[in-house]
Amino acid sequence: AFAPSKSPLFTHTTTTTSTNTQLYQQNDYNVVFRTSTESDSFDSLKLGTARVHRYSDPNSGLDGDTEYIMWYHARDQSLNEAGKDLPPLSTGRIGRATSRNGLIWERDEVGSVDTDMTGVSMGLNTDSWWGFDTAHVGLGQVLMPMVGPAIRSEGGVYIMYYMGGSYEETQIGLYLEDEKRARVPEDAMIKGMKLKIGAAISQDGVTWGRVEGDDPSGACVVPYDAADGNVADVSMKAGIPEELYCGWPEVVVNPVAEEDQKKAAKDKKRDNFFMYYSTMLKDTKEKAIGYATSEN
Repeated sequence: AFAPSKSPLFTHTTTTTSTNTQLYQQNDYNVVFRTSTESDSFDSLKLGTARVHRYSDPNSGLDGDTEYIMWYHARDQSLNEAGKDLPPLSTGRIGRATSRNGLIWERDEVGSVDTDMTGVSMGLNTDSWWGFDTAHVGLGQVLMPMVGPAIRSEGGVYIMYYMGGSYEETQIGLYLEDEKRARVPEDAMIKGMKLKIGAAISQDGVTWGRVEGDDPSGACVVPYDAADGNVADVSMKAGIPEELYCGWPEVVVNPVAEEDQKKAAKDKKRDNFFMYYSTMLKDTKEKAIGYATSEN
């Protein structure tokens, strides 16, 4: 599990762009992947956060035989329907595509057999109604730490860090500065905005199994809320300001020299993983980058 660290390091602003058509548009000649033209596809409305791995196949007899794998999150119109009241993001479900040259991509139109929509690699959490990721999910990062960064081998395990939101309601005004908040009714609510971060593992990069985090919702990193007894003690001691959400995780593996691996594995105080994530501070409404550490 990740332990929160002290106050966020840098302030930042993020923007999201998307397109809802597969057809070429003026000045988009360099676009290599677009939304699906199938209206019932999970990725027919918006795309976001593409993560690409390039692998060489050591078992192939071809010289320079490589494969690119892309994971991405996407949304279809159904998640924007009235009554769902989700934030207008590109998050929804996570898909997968492959390419031989990194330019021409082929969608995985089958996806995992245990997801809630066809063509989805990891979908909404339909097994745990109390889970943090029942309304929409978004991709953070995919790691394969058991092998070299460019060689895929049997036995390698992918680790996906992702964010998710449930249908829990929060006041829209919490996310707005004073001037904008005055224009919004006090009882105006939004769902799925209290994002939390979770992890999943896979042996093939197609079918994913969620890893239960320490939080009752199943998340491994949650926004610090002084009213939440599950995180208050740890976060108060670390001096962390209250946060409104945790999302868009980036995880860095702390490398270990081969001769020190056994020693590092037994060192419970060693931070083997560093996570950087996007958040918003509750008091100041500043967008910021926070970080957390983990031994496992």
